[in-house]
Amino acid sequence: MSLSDDERKILEHAGGNPSPVDRQRAVGIYLAKSGSDRAAAAELLVKGFLTHLRPSFHLIPRGKSMADEASFADAYLALAEGTADFSRTDAVSLAAVLRSTPAALAPLRMIVGLTHNELAVAIKLTDPDARASGESLKKFERSPPPEQISHRYDQLATGIAHAVAAAMSREILAVSPSAATYFHSKLDKRDTREGWTSVRANSSGVPYSALLYQRYVGGIWRQVQDAYSEVKGDAILEYPLRDLLDEHGIPYHHTRPGASGAQETAERYGISPGPDFVIPDEAPTLVVESKVGEDGGTVRDKAARIRNMTAAAGAAGLTPCAVIDGKGWTERSAALLEVVVATQGRTYTMATLSQILELPEIQALISGSSR
Repeated sequence: MSLSDDERKILEHAGGNPSPVDRQRAVGIYLAKSGSDRAAAAELLVKGFLTHLRPSFHLIPRGKSMADEASFADAYLALAEGTADFSRTDAVSLAAVLRSTPAALAPLRMIVGLTHNELAVAIKLTDPDARASGESLKKFERSPPPEQISHRYDQLATGIAHAVAAAMSREILAVSPSAATYFHSKLDKRDTREGWTSVRANSSGVPYSALLYQRYVGGIWRQVQDAYSEVKGDAILEYPLRDLLDEHGIPYHHTRPGASGAQETAERYGISPGPDFVIPDEAPTLVVESKVGEDGGTVRDKAARIRNMTAAAGAAGLTPCAVIDGKGWTERSAALLEVVVATQGRTYTMATLSQILELPEIQALISGSSR
């Protein structure tokens, strides 16, 4: 049977319809069709959800421990003053700055272009017995100086200084002649090409073109993206949903990040794979899986996980939902359709997230909390 005007309307508006009943009806219409009518229904159903998808590649995480620009500027000033504008850059001078202003490690790392984990490796190259780790360096950089300098703290500051000095002089982390045809060193940039001489020459300012080239080859936000990648994955969808549930007094279980967190949830509730949210946390009725997809290749795997979660939830007598976003879903309409059908239309995006409150399972919890 061909699609009626009413069916077309239901399909077209399903992605933004606050009524979970109408969303389910749209999936039912699609499933009831066959042949070319089913293909037409699929196109209309997917189109309605595509309208509400948004990319997330432009979002930069705000890590809780990330220094703001003013704090970074203060740390840089301490580094510049402590080295007499980079004219005293021996390991002893650098270590002295780090002991008094550990935050100066951030601009110092940016000069040599090393992450915390990479710097930890560099320290061990200069001192094989060093116990530095990426986490210990993060803690050093992000904590105020202690009232009393311990031996361990002094060792770490000294180790950092020696590693930075060795890297700048290319005693360590040098590019071998056989690789030089194909690879640059992280120091092969305007402000460090000639070591500290280049730093001093550029510390008073660089041409705007040099700044743009730095973005071109590395990206102004690259360090932040790498350091807080897990924050972006969680925050785009999970944190807003968490905040929405908190705002309305809805109890829930939020799965910890990583495979171990998913395993804990799976074991606690008997649902594998463990979903991101179980609502409420006691005697649950609803589960939610969230997935951001910025490229078409990954959304196929993410769609498969959501399908597996919905099957497990259904077997446990729970209502499955999904919250998705990202341009990757627009590139794989078949994957998007699979998710919509698997969740019986209970698929939401950032733009329609508040509509999840219209689900009867959540409405019952809102009503219960207002008594």
